Amino acid sequence: MSELLEQKESNLSIISYNMADLILQTCEMTFGTFFFIFWETEVKLNVWIVVLAYTIYAVWNAINDPLIGYYVDRPKKFWGQYGKRFPWIMISAFPAILLVVAIFTSPDVDPVKGEWILFIWILIFLCLYELFFTFFSLNHAALFPDKFRLDPDRRKVGATGRALILVGTAFGSILPPLFITYGDPQSYATMAWIIAGISIILFFTTIPGHIESKTMKERYIREQDERESFSFFKALKIVLSSKNFIVVILIFLMDGIIGLSLIASIHYVTKYVLLEEAGISIFLMVGFLLGALGSLFFWLLLAQKLKNNRKMFIIGTFLNTILLLPFMFVEDIIGFTIAALLLGIGGGALRAGQDPILADTIDEAIVKTGQRMEGAFMGVRTFFLRFGIVIQGLIFAITHTLTGFDPGADVQTSLAIFGIRVHTALIPMILTLIALVIFILVYKLTPEITKEIKEKIKELNL
Repeated sequence: MSELLEQKESNLSIISYNMADLILQTCEMTFGTFFFIFWETEVKLNVWIVVLAYTIYAVWNAINDPLIGYYVDRPKKFWGQYGKRFPWIMISAFPAILLVVAIFTSPDVDPVKGEWILFIWILIFLCLYELFFTFFSLNHAALFPDKFRLDPDRRKVGATGRALILVGTAFGSILPPLFITYGDPQSYATMAWIIAGISIILFFTTIPGHIESKTMKERYIREQDERESFSFFKALKIVLSSKNFIVVILIFLMDGIIGLSLIASIHYVTKYVLLEEAGISIFLMVGFLLGALGSLFFWLLLAQKLKNNRKMFIIGTFLNTILLLPFMFVEDIIGFTIAALLLGIGGGALRAGQDPILADTIDEAIVKTGQRMEGAFMGVRTFFLRFGIVIQGLIFAITHTLTGFDPGADVQTSLAIFGIRVHTALIPMILTLIALVIFILVYKLTPEITKEIKEKIKELNL
């Protein structure tokens, strides 16, 4: 049985599985990069109305993500025939992709007189997008620790996934500016249709990597007969009581805020700091991608050599955080591109260590509970990561209010430009450094402990 539990996956299966990361990241980058600047500076909706929609959206997240995680983990009759994760991915992917278009399509309503109509529009489509996106992303992520059980496979999946996430970053940040014109809100809808079309085509490549094996389906059937019936609140209590998981998610949240702030800031930097058109933002993203992709293989080799997921995660988090500092000082496109290149190198280090350390914390929970609860854990993870959008929105709204940012002006004051730099780099850097200190003090899963945990999983036949 241990041979079945540790079945090695093919490279084709790994790549197909990771193609979902490319699609998810493309949609998330498009959403994160252009949502705020679209509604604040193109539609010219009051920034606090946008933030209010974000806040209610966060409450929806609080209900939606853990509940979906709990629900998909509950035994279903179709597990043995179709799989535990595959059906949900097939059902949810297309609506999630198409809802990106609705988010970037504004009704023909005056942004002052009809601000609450626009607010309702945003809120409805944000919540629908989140619902389907969660079913897609959560089941994709929850499949990872169950399907890929060998550490070399997990590191390979992590590295491949991060590489494709970076490609998704390129798709979601480099392609859209080619179709966007500042001052033309309709161009954003055109951009969204193009991104959705590409994502739908790419989705078909993900299908083989998400099909669950006969061995996995047999395990699901056995799980239905043997597992204890947990209430939602008991499952949530188990997840929240896992200190190692929570501090890892804290870092993920802070890294999410870094990413969200950067991608949402890039067009504020391009338009108001560099005083350039949207296409110039491509140089910054190319710099970041070159740094990340160029260094990823090195970081993967280092992770394999260290064989210490905790240490690799600390190195990556520190580099990905401290290398935000240059963004506070550079003045021209060359300086910003170099800063983005350096940050990409730090980001590559963090991404080489993210998936393995998350899988370690879930393995620990499996041993403690005697059951596989990936869905519940991924539901909590998704909730916290999505909550980062609200934090990013609040950072922007507060900074813009305090520094006098004027969405109707083509040229901003020196204080407003400083505020753009602050929400681009300074605040996310401070928050993440604090989280890193907490992680170092709390996280206890050493290589020796994780090895013992994997042996216990074999003994439990899970």
